[in-house]
Amino acid sequence: MRRRTQKTKNRKICRESRSSEGFTGLEAAIVLLSFIVVTAVFSYVILGSGFHTVQKSQAVIYSALEQSSSSMLVDEVMYIRNTTSGNIGMIRIYMRSPHSLVPGDLSKMTMSYATPKGYCTIEQDSPLYDNGNPPAAGKWNIYKNTGTDAGKDPILLYNGDYVIVLVHLPVDRELKPGDEYWIEVVQPLGLSMLISKTAPSLP
Repeated sequence: MRRRTQKTKNRKICRESRSSEGFTGLEAAIVLLSFIVVTAVFSYVILGSGFHTVQKSQAVIYSALEQSSSSMLVDEVMYIRNTTSGNIGMIRIYMRSPHSLVPGDLSKMTMSYATPKGYCTIEQDSPLYDNGNPPAAGKWNIYKNTGTDAGKDPILLYNGDYVIVLVHLPVDRELKPGDEYWIEVVQPLGLSMLISKTAPSLP
């Protein structure tokens, strides 16, 4: 009787130890799977953050290229005398684009004019391009665009082309020889241009 009882106890101990070992293995598998899932999610978050950063960097680079490529340069400034008053009544500004990835939209350009006597805004004339006709007093227009010879839009400045912007000064702000003046040209993209000169003597 004692021997049977001892054998029964030994069998119970063996069964319990085997059950415990199986349960420990299952726990280890669950923990391992949990680590794998957490690592995968963490890796996905890191990769997503990296892709987002790369896209932001690309957007900044493209924006910088667009701004730098949309800049315009002033090649020459010429003056037109008002035969009635004898003063400088108009200013011709020759502009070009040195390296244009995208054409410059001249219709979005704004212009201001200043002398030691005061400051004012020079508005766009309507139409902005009038096939060689001068603008009204106190306004500016596109007097010529060499791109129109190739059938291009006269409002846009393409690479290799140049425009002549004609500024008709307000009657009470005309320039006399030796007068200082400033014209600021502001573009929505690219850097603004400041023209600072002294009016020459006219024959």
